Amino acid sequence: MEIKKKPEEIYAEYVDGTSFNAGMELYSNVKKNQRFFMGDQWYGVNAPDMTKPVFNIIKRVVSYFIAMLVSDDVGVHITPFDDTEENKALADVLAFSVEKVIERTKTTTKARKNIQNACVDGDTAVYISFDPDIETNQSYQGDIETEVVDNTHIIFGNPYSSEVQKQPYILVVQRLYTKQVKDMAKEAGVSENDISMITPDDDEYPNEQVSADTQLTTVITKFWKEKTTVNDKDQFGISKPRTKTTVKCIKVTNKVVLKEETDLEYKLYPIAWFSWEKTSNNYHGRSPITGLIPNQVFINKIYAMCMVYMTNMGFPRVFYDENKIAKLTNDVTKATAITNMDMAGKVIDAVKAPDFSNQIIQLIDSTIAYTKETMGASDAALGEISNPNNTSAIVSVQQASSVPLEIQKLDFYQFYEDIVRIIVDIMGCDYGTRMVKITESQAKALNLVDHIEYHDMFGNQVQPVLDPMTGQLPPDIEVVPIYKTYAEIDFSVLRNANFDLDVEIGQSSYWSEQTQVQTMDNLFDKGIVTNPITYLEGIPDKYIPNKRKLMDELKQQRAEAERQQKIVEQQSMIPGVTRGMQDGQDNRASVGMYGNEQLNQVYEASKEFYGGGNAE
Repeated sequence: MEIKKKPEEIYAEYVDGTSFNAGMELYSNVKKNQRFFMGDQWYGVNAPDMTKPVFNIIKRVVSYFIAMLVSDDVGVHITPFDDTEENKALADVLAFSVEKVIERTKTTTKARKNIQNACVDGDTAVYISFDPDIETNQSYQGDIETEVVDNTHIIFGNPYSSEVQKQPYILVVQRLYTKQVKDMAKEAGVSENDISMITPDDDEYPNEQVSADTQLTTVITKFWKEKTTVNDKDQFGISKPRTKTTVKCIKVTNKVVLKEETDLEYKLYPIAWFSWEKTSNNYHGRSPITGLIPNQVFINKIYAMCMVYMTNMGFPRVFYDENKIAKLTNDVTKATAITNMDMAGKVIDAVKAPDFSNQIIQLIDSTIAYTKETMGASDAALGEISNPNNTSAIVSVQQASSVPLEIQKLDFYQFYEDIVRIIVDIMGCDYGTRMVKITESQAKALNLVDHIEYHDMFGNQVQPVLDPMTGQLPPDIEVVPIYKTYAEIDFSVLRNANFDLDVEIGQSSYWSEQTQVQTMDNLFDKGIVTNPITYLEGIPDKYIPNKRKLMDELKQQRAEAERQQKIVEQQSMIPGVTRGMQDGQDNRASVGMYGNEQLNQVYEASKEFYGGGNAE
């Protein structure tokens, strides 16, 4: 497929993509769904005198979906195929660096927004990029950024497929102030003539709250993959051709190139895509809100009519004879004057309107209940139980009610894994060599020694003195290597090294942490887990304040005990150092392997041998 690179051609592809989206009513559905989710459910209704109640079951259900799917427990494990200690330590360091990027970019926090967007709009996307201007205080500048992108701002080259990495090209659309776009072009070295061609356009997107005089310009970043042939040398220095596929990009407006064609050298498109409910032959998914809106409208309308009826008919209507009473004031019921009200002489009377049927309220309640149940958000799942006696049964019901979300949960986990894989791809291309914090065990495996210290048998640091006869250290001097806490890591090894990437994502619902604590308690009580440090590592941080400090103190206590044990072992190997008797203990009570009676027998026998009983 020929890749178009001129601004006019790329803008034409953008127009074709928006036409496809408009044909499936994407923009109108997204705008309507977002209004209903935010509670603006009477939009466009011209009834200024009518009360407009909103019973927003849509937001309640969507909030439940977000709570069921979101996960704060994300672990990255990189396993080398060459399973040496050095490679495993390097893989652990790289995995830790990936987790730090996830933490710094608030990717886990942004995931909640992704789930909300997918549930309300039908799809969501994350754009991962490398910002070279981020300060790192190292020789290599720049770091990774992640951005949540609306589904209306992503256009696939093949709109009939939702496979991101198989797309011929992908367009990422931004709506920026025209002045901002001109400043961007000036920084990129665009000529003044081209900058003058950057003008506002009349494109319109959902939730674009701008005034009439606001000037916005559409900026399009196009990504595509291109194959090239490179020559690699094998271990014998022989050149062999190899096909290499990398991602390229270009940034344009409708008439001007803002950033020339650039080879990013990525293997993956820097875009992750998540659809709530996938549809056939369409890269856009379907939102559950779209089918829920008619139910929400019915509930609001019926309640509004009930409120109007109760306002007008809820109080008794007063009638009076105006021939006999000049004027009657009643602000609540607004009494009605009647001529010749009653021939029998009645002057005033009150008439109560008939009550409306209770079936109306029952219909409203059943509509709300059935809507939530069909959406998988029953009262038990939402915690709306009046008598929660059997708590274990409630948890079981909640877990069972989440079964319909399993497909979305697995798709979301795959979406998160795609984000991590893209981060690893970008780190291998753009990170270079950086200082990374490492543990002592990792430093040992990588043989990163900072300096050497010499300790005596008591653990004190001493200056080494060589034996003049042997030229070696005395036997009671221990050589202690002090390992580095930081290391220079070349992240380019992620590009070509044989690593297996495993992303583990756990559920963070409110009962999963409690179950984790109970499991660790049971393992510790049964003796399966005996190490207190291992036990503390399995407990969530929020349950034990200063958990890290407590773990460090336990590690120091263990190290001190091991050092004392080592000193005792060294002392036992030195000649002339024996264990002294405890205070108050009779040394004669147990001498060697003999008792006092045995010693007396030996003594008597020796007297007879040496002097016939006169040895003294």
